[in-house]
Amino acid sequence: MMKKLVLLSTAAALGGFAFSAATVAQESTNPAPAEQVMPPAEPPAMEPSDQQVPSTGAVGEVQPEAPVMPPPGNAIIPAQAADEVRADTLIGMSVYNPQGDKVGEVKDILLDERGQVTGVVLSVGGVLGLGAKSVGLNWSEVDVRPDAEMVKIHYTKEQLEAAPDFKTQEVQHSETEQENLQQQAPAATGTMPPANPDAPAPQPATE
Repeated sequence: MMKKLVLLSTAAALGGFAFSAATVAQESTNPAPAEQVMPPAEPPAMEPSDQQVPSTGAVGEVQPEAPVMPPPGNAIIPAQAADEVRADTLIGMSVYNPQGDKVGEVKDILLDERGQVTGVVLSVGGVLGLGAKSVGLNWSEVDVRPDAEMVKIHYTKEQLEAAPDFKTQEVQHSETEQENLQQQAPAATGTMPPANPDAPAPQPATE
């Protein structure tokens, strides 16, 4: 009888252990349900205002720009006239005298502060542009013939070579600076000008 009670107690203990293990296993395989997340509350709808805001179009839509107006018609030159010559056409054009001899080429064009043409600069002489001389002529002395791609003047090549060299503003300023430097050189170095041999010798002082 005692042996039977011991077996029953053992079986009961084993059964309780098995039940506890099954319960733990079931809890591990069935996790607790996650907490339910509530969606954020929607903001209250705005009541329509009495003042209507003008619509600016859909988001990201590029609004057309206002058209740009060109300058007035009297300020625009739509095309070159028959009696007009472009500067890049005139520069480099050959220059001839009345006898048909080539005396040079147009090197540059001179304009006044109002934009009016006042003259041309000719390149005279030289070989392949080396050693050429620049000579300025008034615009009234030049006969431009665009159809023939030539310029005619009433002077010979020898006359142009005898004319003074044309000096630009840069050349004139450079020459002026050189002259000023030469005038300031003796004063800066402290040298005395040479004595005049014809000047009388100084007289000794008398008591």
